[in-house]
Amino acid sequence: MNEFQCIFCGKSINNDKEKVTSLLITTNWENEDEQEDQQVFCHLKCLKDNCYQAENIYIGEE
Repeated sequence: MNEFQCIFCGKSINNDKEKVTSLLITTNWENEDEQEDQQVFCHLKCLKDNCYQAENIYIGEE
């Protein structure tokens, strides 16, 4: 995979100039037999801009 698209803003992520941030979404967390996972990508800034308490994300942007 050479191209990434942000799930928040829809713009491409230039992995030569930006950190590619991925989120792992797990559904049915309480029941391991029914869990499903999906990995999605975003800009770190977009993730922080869309979080209720962005200060809880300690990963810095470069």
